[in-house]
Amino acid sequence: MKEKLTISEMAKLRGMTTETLRHYDRIDLFKPQLVDPHTGYRYYSIFQYEILGTIKELRQIGMSLDEIKLYFNERNLKKSSDILKAKHAELVLKLNELAELEENIREKIVYLEEAAQEGALHSVIFREIKSRKIITLNEKINNNLELCYGVVRLENMLTEKAPILASNRLGIIIDETDIRAKRFEEPSVIFVVAKEKENIQKQCLRIIPAGLFACIRYNGELLRNRSESLNKVSDYLHETGYRMTGDGLQIMQVDITITDNPNEVMFEIQVPVQK
Repeated sequence: MKEKLTISEMAKLRGMTTETLRHYDRIDLFKPQLVDPHTGYRYYSIFQYEILGTIKELRQIGMSLDEIKLYFNERNLKKSSDILKAKHAELVLKLNELAELEENIREKIVYLEEAAQEGALHSVIFREIKSRKIITLNEKINNNLELCYGVVRLENMLTEKAPILASNRLGIIIDETDIRAKRFEEPSVIFVVAKEKENIQKQCLRIIPAGLFACIRYNGELLRNRSESLNKVSDYLHETGYRMTGDGLQIMQVDITITDNPNEVMFEIQVPVQK
């Protein structure tokens, strides 16, 4: 064992590169105890191990080199504790954000796997669906250009991580009177289903009550190719004695965030009904 270590020996001892130690020297963060004036060789003391170890640990918890330099400047118990508390709060925030992102991705993977296994398209089925909160700007969309801008405005209102990608949450409201009159191509209001944690302005919030819905899935475009499916729903309700009880919803199931194949793009129409 020896007290004086070369830069290579100190780097190996602490699991670092020699370039890292040279950089620390250049920015006056961690300097060698001795530099030979003739050879320029750097020599560190083994007694400097604790400082270098502390720097390594602070880097591992995400502190920048400037923050670490501040940490070592006139240290005392309170200052060190306050700096670590602030860094801990940052880490907790990042962990919460990552946990939310993981949850969203996991839910979307499950949803896509279920969507891929769903039954045949173009058939009307009845399904109980729980209550949903939706966010809408109550603006009617007349064409795909207005749709693009409307979707962007809605997404900008959300605070969650990766909110819309591959999820059955973006859609349009089809007015009940338009369905009854079979005006299936009338302009519609777009919406996004909100997560429970979203803080939504009252004027943008609407509740879709839980209940029984007549549902049909089809391929096509959001603002086109829905007339045939709505006709099927209307005829089926008439045949089976069910009555419509509110506005219909048309929700993206598989969209262009997931596939380039137009035959895989899928939507579902949901119409609230009672016997």
